[in-house]
Amino acid sequence: MSLSPGDRIEALGVAADRSGRPVDLLEKDVWVVWVLDILFNEDYGNDLTFKGGTSLAKAYAAIRRFSEDVDLTYDIRALLPEETRNHNEGLPATRSQQRRWSSRVNEQLPRWIDERVLPVIREHLAATGASGEVRAERSCVFLKYAPEVAGAAAYVRREVMIEFGARSTGEPSTVLPITCDAAAYLPEIAFPTARPRVMVADRLCCRDWRSATAGARRGSPEGARG
Repeated sequence: MSLSPGDRIEALGVAADRSGRPVDLLEKDVWVVWVLDILFNEDYGNDLTFKGGTSLAKAYAAIRRFSEDVDLTYDIRALLPEETRNHNEGLPATRSQQRRWSSRVNEQLPRWIDERVLPVIREHLAATGASGEVRAERSCVFLKYAPEVAGAAAYVRREVMIEFGARSTGEPSTVLPITCDAAAYLPEIAFPTARPRVMVADRLCCRDWRSATAGARRGSPEGARG
């Protein structure tokens, strides 16, 4: 991230030639890993869990899918310490308690994002020298970057969406290394790396498979892709 814009373009071009992958996808992947590194190095990083299809692709290489967006769970025990004090597993005892917790999550999570997440990303974004902006919409953060590569594919969004949830603990999980896809083709360059806490693969595969098959039954595009 400390390279000049010209050097970034050259590096991504070399990685694209060597890998056969589109240069704009490699560029976006760098931003995915970059933001994971930032968030999991914060003091709340131990309360975050990386999950979803992108984690299956990046952490486990279990699926071959471009890492488009980032799904994170913020431990409900950290967000709602008073409500969950006597619930070590972060599970409500009754349905009425579940509704109260859900209402509190809807209230507190966007506030936590505004106060703790956005300032950190903005600070690091400014330090890269790259043009970009970050904004939040409820429980989602959108990191919009100015692409270094001209003429990239129209279907690639020039932003990374980080979607936060906080209705579970994120367990079971384990810490795993994450690297940029381009790094294997340019070992002389230090690409961003991350060591997020990742939901265990068995739980991820089961959740993602159920979601994909349910979507397919409804005829949704997501389900069809799954």
